[in-house]
Amino acid sequence: MNIRDLHHEDGQPPSADQQAGEYVLGVLDAAQRREAEQRISSDAGFARLVDQWEQRLAPLLEEVGSAPVPAPVWLRVRRELGWATFDTAPNARPWQRTGFWQGATALAAALALVAVFTRPAPGSYTPLTLPTTLRL
Repeated sequence: MNIRDLHHEDGQPPSADQQAGEYVLGVLDAAQRREAEQRISSDAGFARLVDQWEQRLAPLLEEVGSAPVPAPVWLRVRRELGWATFDTAPNARPWQRTGFWQGATALAAALALVAVFTRPAPGSYTPLTLPTTLRL
């Protein structure tokens, strides 16, 4: 007999089993998760329940595999969790993108280097003379 066999009168599983399953599924909030982690380290029976849930759900994880999550979904998840959101709008203007400014800066630096290193030496300047037919 284990803790799962001890059901309440209403047919609901005991809270330890439910909490272990929710911990493994990752649906607990931060405070509940810390509480469950403390309980795992101090209660061997609860740690066994968590291990049993992990073993039971591991084959499902292998079947499901992974899939890329669309960017709007991640933005919503971040917003729901209260995390800082960032704009990944695909139609952002070029000057609103970091890459644009990095490229512009690199181009400006390259032009400055060309201008500095291709100037004639101070004494080697020869004035341009116009042909006599073009003089006024």
